[in-house]
Amino acid sequence: MPKKKTDDAHLKSVLKTLQVLEQFIDNNLEKGIHELSASTGIPVSTMQRLVNTLEARGYLMQNPRSYKYRLGLTLYHLYQSYFHTFHWVDEARQYMQALVEKHGETVNLGCLEGRSVAYLTKVDSPHVLRPSYSIGARYPAYCSSLGKCLLAYQPEDTLKAILSNEEMTARTNKTITTISELLTELKEVRRLGYAVDDEESRDGLRCLAVPINNREGMVVAALSITAPTSRMPLDRLKVVKDDVVETAAKISSLVY
Repeated sequence: MPKKKTDDAHLKSVLKTLQVLEQFIDNNLEKGIHELSASTGIPVSTMQRLVNTLEARGYLMQNPRSYKYRLGLTLYHLYQSYFHTFHWVDEARQYMQALVEKHGETVNLGCLEGRSVAYLTKVDSPHVLRPSYSIGARYPAYCSSLGKCLLAYQPEDTLKAILSNEEMTARTNKTITTISELLTELKEVRRLGYAVDDEESRDGLRCLAVPINNREGMVVAALSITAPTSRMPLDRLKVVKDDVVETAAKISSLVY
């Protein structure tokens, strides 16, 4: 078999294996072969081989009673390594809490994962009416303040790769839906040093995000404050900005 075809076959196999693991992201802890096959479109026979390999490597383990599969200890060890990389996240919460106590609005910390923003942690507003984000969940980067803040500081080649196949769906009537508009917006983010989501991801929600840098000056995450527009008019956003910038600087000092 020619080398290119062999490489393509290996790549497809890797992608299918990752697709299997991604089925365990939701709250359903155990899944059977037929269930995995149905949710991925991968034939049962192929799914069985993939699962057998993952089980042999410790990425999955089988429940002897239900014969269904759950995540294995190898992933737990990988998580421990991942957690070490983001050791500063727990320490950051004290500064986030102080920001919430001062302004009474939800504060989020997120990082870029491909085309999405992954929420690392959050401190909720004490108000009953507040945005609801799930830690570990991923949201589109192109229409959020966290996402735009993170995209703005990506290397040009990385940014082109991220946006090349991005489907920029309008989530509200204010969502930026073209790459040219987004690039202009990202240039403005770099000039200002912060990003704003003015009802672009959700109607009635306004957010401001500031980058988190490591000791080499690389942007590794972003910090945002989010509130209903009724409590966060644009003039208040400008006042809050300085405190978000100050908090982001404190958190940046924690990042290696």
